[in-house]
Amino acid sequence: MALVTAIIPAYGHEELTRKAVAELGRQTSPPAEVLVVDDGSGKPIEAIDGARIIRHTENRGFAAAVNTGVLGAQTELVAILNNDVMLAPDWLERLQAVLQGHEVSFACGKLYRPNGQLDGTFDLLSRGGLAWRAGSGRKDGPAWSKPRRIAFSSLTAILVRRADVGLDESYHSYYEDVEWSLRSAIANKIGYFEPLATGVHQGSATAGAWSRYSAQRILRNHRRLAFQYLLPTYGPQYRIARGLLRALALKHGRWPAIPPERIEPKPLSPRLDEILQESENLLFELQMTDGPDSLWRWYFQLAGRLR
Repeated sequence: MALVTAIIPAYGHEELTRKAVAELGRQTSPPAEVLVVDDGSGKPIEAIDGARIIRHTENRGFAAAVNTGVLGAQTELVAILNNDVMLAPDWLERLQAVLQGHEVSFACGKLYRPNGQLDGTFDLLSRGGLAWRAGSGRKDGPAWSKPRRIAFSSLTAILVRRADVGLDESYHSYYEDVEWSLRSAIANKIGYFEPLATGVHQGSATAGAWSRYSAQRILRNHRRLAFQYLLPTYGPQYRIARGLLRALALKHGRWPAIPPERIEPKPLSPRLDEILQESENLLFELQMTDGPDSLWRWYFQLAGRLR
């Protein structure tokens, strides 16, 4: 099996990071090296047995922390991991086998929440720029247990060829994995979902779910993705998605101001429509498995897919 470097971006929460490093040492195929990228924590993370620490002098965001870790790695493969993920002992071995046996660029598995619900599998993206971690919040079952080739993955826990990683640091945190996945798909990079590679994700340990910071970043980076890739072709779908995200933020007591910025569009790709159509079709199919979530019911109704 090819050697792997594990990269753990961290901002505070030192005990979580220490636990994550210790758990990696219990993998049936442990990484050759663990790199912890301390992204400008107020109290710098102290030395951790089994890990090399790289420090940012200021908080530069998840995307920059991943890029720093990738630059510091010396192996063909890198595992990018949140510090609040606890992996099954064979997670890395299973995904190494996937990259060895399939012509793919990256692989991810199935993550659970501490309560046993699914945290997610692979990601999907709608034409309006709304992303869904497939299966999030649902009971496990056959729909989430089918190995398949994929275009989109979260970077919560992923094994990827080092040469294929390069995140857009202008996203800072949130949606950086969506942009990377879309850019990779346009470049004909394919991933693989292996449901037998599992873990438990605490979730939102650093920024908090729908905190003031995360709400501002989600809305800002959703707009950024749309202006880079989706507009003007998918203007109607984007406006629907934008309204729903604003409503969701308001439901959580947030109405963050999003400062204006100049966003240069990416060159138009003839593959974009195929990628988004396929992704949204699968998103619709999986949402309808047990009935759509409220957000997606509204999206598909307003987009004309539900009556």
